[in-house]
Amino acid sequence: MDRGQITGAGENYQKAFRSAMKAVFITKPGGPEVLEIREVPTPQPLAHEVLVRVHAAGINRADLLQCRGKYPAPPDAPQEIPGLEFAGEVEAIGANVKMWRSGQRVFGIAGGGGQAECIVAHERMLVEIPPNLSWSEAAAIPEVFVTAHDALWKQAGLGSGESVLIHAVGSGVGLAAVQLARAIGATPYGTSRTPKKIERARAFGLQDGIVLGESLHPLQEKPLEEKTRQWTAGRGFDVVLDLVGGVYVPASIDALGVHGDGVAVEKPGRKKRGHAGICGGVAPVVGAGQAAPHCGS
Repeated sequence: MDRGQITGAGENYQKAFRSAMKAVFITKPGGPEVLEIREVPTPQPLAHEVLVRVHAAGINRADLLQCRGKYPAPPDAPQEIPGLEFAGEVEAIGANVKMWRSGQRVFGIAGGGGQAECIVAHERMLVEIPPNLSWSEAAAIPEVFVTAHDALWKQAGLGSGESVLIHAVGSGVGLAAVQLARAIGATPYGTSRTPKKIERARAFGLQDGIVLGESLHPLQEKPLEEKTRQWTAGRGFDVVLDLVGGVYVPASIDALGVHGDGVAVEKPGRKKRGHAGICGGVAPVVGAGQAAPHCGS
């Protein structure tokens, strides 16, 4: 590409752009010990792409599996650089980019490559960071909140006054789902494998929860049935979000009310779910303080 077709930020842009960048590099399959910080070529944005200077990046299960050689990145993503979500500022834009300008704060989702000093992304895969979010908070938004937003608001059509049951409520997507349910005026309930995670979810808005095992045998289904009747006054849930699958599927179906909607989310996912329409729907919610990412252990 002709570098003259790329708009940079500042007089030293061309020099900085031609130089290498630092990135987390997977040297071979294994644990954290196989990761190194290496210099690699700085990616160049194509016509509709944006070069983002990364300030913070998330770590997801898919990144850990990629490091172990069990989850390859998609063909159009760096194979040795993990990172599905990131936050940073626009460093440069391709010739046909209309949505962004240099210096804007953005977060986004990618097939990989986020754990580096720079990443390129299509302009519609980015969203402006609300002013109340830090870099690290913004980087923790895309994967879990986009997944929960798509499942509850877009697919299930969860509405105000409705009830939702969230399996694995203490997970990242589960905690995001709890907050998004509250933000729209619904009442979230949940299941988890440990009491600690139920209590953790209460701090994010969980109405009530029940501890279930990973293998949901008939003796464990009965307490869930009883809780479902209690929580919904015998009507069943309007929406069930299943983040576990397997033996939880029939239990989820039984927990649904008449005309209820069940949504199952595969794990982990490399799909670029975060197009502008979905990511843009999340931003106003977190920007208004109705939901916030959980950063840290």
